[in-house]
Amino acid sequence: MNTKLTGIVAAVLCGVLAIFLPRLWPFFAQVSPLILAIVIGVIISHTMPTSFRSTLEPGLNVAKGPVLRLAIVLYGFNISFQELSSVGFHGFFIAVVMVSAILAVGIWVGRKIFKLDTDQAILISIGSAICGAAAVAAAEPILKAKPHKVIIAVATVVIFGTLSMFLFPVLYGLLSVGEAKYGLWVGVSIHEVAQVVAAGDAVSSAAANTAVIEKMIRVLLLVPVLIGLSVWKSRTEVTESGQRNPIAIPWFALFFLVVIFINSTGLIPAAVVSVLSTTATYLLAIAMASLGMMTHISVVKKAGARSFVLATLLFVVLITLGFLMT
Repeated sequence: MNTKLTGIVAAVLCGVLAIFLPRLWPFFAQVSPLILAIVIGVIISHTMPTSFRSTLEPGLNVAKGPVLRLAIVLYGFNISFQELSSVGFHGFFIAVVMVSAILAVGIWVGRKIFKLDTDQAILISIGSAICGAAAVAAAEPILKAKPHKVIIAVATVVIFGTLSMFLFPVLYGLLSVGEAKYGLWVGVSIHEVAQVVAAGDAVSSAAANTAVIEKMIRVLLLVPVLIGLSVWKSRTEVTESGQRNPIAIPWFALFFLVVIFINSTGLIPAAVVSVLSTTATYLLAIAMASLGMMTHISVVKKAGARSFVLATLLFVVLITLGFLMT
């Protein structure tokens, strides 16, 4: 029990630091706390003795397991069906097509062309298609992927999501698109919610609002994607006796949907919703910190450049198809 507690406390301290660092140092203001948590975790992983890392591992497994699943459930308090309906059927249709296209292209090209293992191709694709680090984190319990694969997928989100924040406002000026189209384009193409807000605000608050709502539709699609991923995982794995594993329903994904419904009823006071939403961010940061502390950069280096080439391809598809669809 004490061993678990030590690891949990370490993850909590790293996660809380990642939350407060942008408030204390404006340089990090546009960086997702989840990404900062991973970076802090990796730094600590490289400064602690190997024996101490093994001591922390039981608690870190709790942080990236039950804590992560609870965080995804509470993340639903960021979304309401009323907000999503404001972009209409067109906005929903665009999001479905974009998410489906990125997942299909990313997984197929990643496996067949770049010869990445399936877990890595899925994690990179789901991070690009849905909601960046949060989507990667949500897929990890289903895939049971190794921590370094999660880190690589999140790294692609950092690189191309950050690039998007600066690129999209420039493209807005060059292409002379309207604010409504620009908002949809940003919301359907950029990885992280924080990055969407930054790119939208660079043009106008109206564009930012449209972008965030469109982005939330992509986040909502996390539910069917996780269920589909769980079904696929169960069908492709076999037990020692040669039998297929029963389908493991990702209950946390269904509870995530239930929370969105509850939030949409308006029965919970806004102040309580705000606290629960903030709690989700803290828990996600704690889970990401635990993954960082379980990863060594030497393992990431061995992955080579193929993961980042795949992410580059998906980035181009996001920009191009997103523009054409909106």
